[in-house]
This record gives sequence, structure tokens and C-alpha cells, in this order.
Amino acid sequence: MTGIVCGTASGSGIRPRFIARVAGLMIACAVAAGCMTGNDSQPSNQTTGTVLGAALGGTVGGLAFGSVGGAVGGALVGALAGNLVGRALDDQERRRLAEATQRAYASETDEATVYTVEPARTNSSSPPPPPTVVAAKPVGPKTTRPDGGTCRPIELTATKNGQTTRETTTFCQASGSSELKPVSV
Repeated sequence: MTGIVCGTASGSGIRPRFIARVAGLMIACAVAAGCMTGNDSQPSNQTTGTVLGAALGGTVGGLAFGSVGGAVGGALVGALAGNLVGRALDDQERRRLAEATQRAYASETDEATVYTVEPARTNSSSPPPPPTVVAAKPVGPKTTRPDGGTCRPIELTATKNGQTTRETTTFCQASGSSELKPVSV
């Protein structure tokens, strides 16, 4: 659902000093995240989501606004969104939410696409946690951008272990592409 586009700074109007600041911010986030681990000494889903969200948000914000403020703002928004998703969902749940998002984006109605994800079985004698429910619902019509791409706001919901997380994100699709990319949180 998310891709990273790399390019060079030459000719794009972005100063090397700006790039160094953005890189420093991303390194600081990565170092801070390295101290937060799950029970198995691996970074937690929440930590991974925060770092990846900050990196992607900082890059997009910096390139979109061409300023340190844009990079910092993008990194903060991306970190928050990544933290929420990473805290709540494992890989299987994220895949199902991505499928629901694709269906909601293409839907001709405003009905939610809902999936129930059964927890992975463990060998412990304790009862398994309840299933996770993920949903994506269009909350507005598709709009066409000047470049021919389309965008649509989608409400994403995840209920895991009795806690519900809900956020609305606008997803865009470039003309001729089937890939959705989040553009706002």
C-alpha cells in the first residue's frame, strides 16, 4: 500500500543543508526507536510503525513543501499515523486492512468493507485473544486531481483486544496505476 520514491536533490530546488537536517531527524527517530523493543528483543510493531511513518512523512513533507518545517511536520504526522497502526495491528491484520481499503476505494457505495482476522494459534494453554475486526469505509466521493489521478477519503477502523482505533485518511491513485497511496491523515 505504501511505496518510497527516491531521487536526487540536484535541480529540484532542495538545498543540501535541508537534506542533511531531514536525514538527521530520521536518524534521531531510528536511534530513539532502537531503545524500544517488544518482549523478544525485537522492535515492537508500534516502534516500527512510528519510525517508518516518520521517515515517509518527513520525506513527503520535505519534498512537498521544500522546507524544514514541511519535513518536520510531515515526520510528526507520519510518526503519529505509523504509531497508531503499528500499535494496533500485526502483519496479517494490516494485509486485510489494505484489502479492505482497496475495496472501499473502488466501491460505488459508501458501505464499509469489514474483515475478521482470527489470531494466530500459539502453543500456550491460555485461551487465544478475540479476533481482530478491520474495516474501511468511503466517507466521500472520488475527486480528480489536475494530473489525472483520483483521491478519496477512507475511514479506517480496527478493533483489537476490545480497543477500537479509527482514523480518516485520503488515499490517491495516480492515473494508470492501481496502487493507492495515503496523502493525508
